[in-house]
Amino acid sequence: MVRKTTRRGPSALKVLNAQRAQRVLCTLGSLGLLAGLGAPRLAAQSWALPASDPVGIARSGAGVAYGNSLEAASLNPALLATLRDGNSAYVGLGLEMMAAKATLQANQMVQYSTDRNQVLPSLGVAWRLNADTVLGLKVDEPFMRHASLPETYTGRFGGQSFKLETHRLEGQLGWAANPNWAFGASLGVTQIEYSWDNEIRTTVYNPRLAGSVLGLMESDLHQEGKAYAPSYSLGFRWAPNSRWTLGGTYVGAISATLPLNAGYGGNGPSFYTATGTTPAPTGTSAAGTAQMGTTTVHSGSGGITLPGKLTLGVRQRLNTLFTWELDLRYVMGSATQLPGAPSATLAGGTSVSGPGISSQFRNGVGGSLMGELTLTKRLVARAGAAMYSALRADNDVDPLVGGAKSSGFSAGLGLKAFHGEINVGYQYRQGQNVNTPNLDGAWTVRNGYQAAQGTTRVEGMGHLWSVGFKRTF
Repeated sequence: MVRKTTRRGPSALKVLNAQRAQRVLCTLGSLGLLAGLGAPRLAAQSWALPASDPVGIARSGAGVAYGNSLEAASLNPALLATLRDGNSAYVGLGLEMMAAKATLQANQMVQYSTDRNQVLPSLGVAWRLNADTVLGLKVDEPFMRHASLPETYTGRFGGQSFKLETHRLEGQLGWAANPNWAFGASLGVTQIEYSWDNEIRTTVYNPRLAGSVLGLMESDLHQEGKAYAPSYSLGFRWAPNSRWTLGGTYVGAISATLPLNAGYGGNGPSFYTATGTTPAPTGTSAAGTAQMGTTTVHSGSGGITLPGKLTLGVRQRLNTLFTWELDLRYVMGSATQLPGAPSATLAGGTSVSGPGISSQFRNGVGGSLMGELTLTKRLVARAGAAMYSALRADNDVDPLVGGAKSSGFSAGLGLKAFHGEINVGYQYRQGQNVNTPNLDGAWTVRNGYQAAQGTTRVEGMGHLWSVGFKRTF
């Protein structure tokens, strides 16, 4: 019996390759969806943003080995040397959205955060000097965190409001040593904006009877500051053949001393009995308000350090339609530092401060996986997933600073139009729920602040999206 074989033509092979690529992308998407459904419910997401531009967001931050991509060059300056166009630029604008939730398990009292949305700009430019050297410029936001909890939040003495924003501007240089090897570096400045609020309670004395205690006054201490710090990164790319590439970057830590301004915050004072209950005795409000005028508020130490990271990525161009990349990163979190808490000094010299937050941070390993599929000559689809290591131990996690393990799932599209490319990227950010025993506490005249024996469940959610336009010149 003779077996008949059919020889596929070039068009049939293209269709088959497209079908295979679509199956790969669908498989990656399904795995990401299943991981998202199987993961614990939401927790406070990572400080670090995967990217600020729509392409980087859609790839979940993977891309240190992704050649011929101006957006990926913001992650690894060596990739500038792989660009095929003479000059190019992109601009993007989006939002970083997050919300936190704290539930006191003893009574199921739930508190939600406000201050949820922050604008997210991005910019990238490349100028080709010659066949081997390309200059670049990037603007992005490597770290962002913001949350404010209500006055009834049980952990308000440790912290009630926190905001951290970073705006990075760096010049870049990419150089191709030969067709297989490229190296790059970036150097610039990062603006750090920080603010913090926590509540304290001070004893209110009877102005008519020396030494007599009327009750307690609870007030909001606020501190804020802004500083500029140098920032830099180093990178390489190796392409052993036309389908495989290996890339890596080292991003240095960002460190500065903030000139903090401190004072009373926007929340007006509230008054309690000496044992911390309400209503306060008659005259406590008037005496406490007068006492505020003779109290001096001091800022905490202004040192702040945001962690550096080391990333290694491998990319494969499976065929002309589909490319994937896997990045692994090591975050040097143990060097992380936040400013100290503010304090208040009463007229008699007594200094009062909240319990503060844990200053213990740690290193960790995470990763990102992305896939990019060319659907038509004008349309490309992107998808990605990322895992971020815990920056703090579970018992130290709180809804303001966060620090729990987290993950992200992303998607995006690129459409060639208007002599350029319109890109859209979105990432859904989630993480591990954490039960912590360190957020509930009570404050009385006799004992001051004392942590209570109670568990608080910390949850949250986040979204990241951006729309941008890229053009070559």
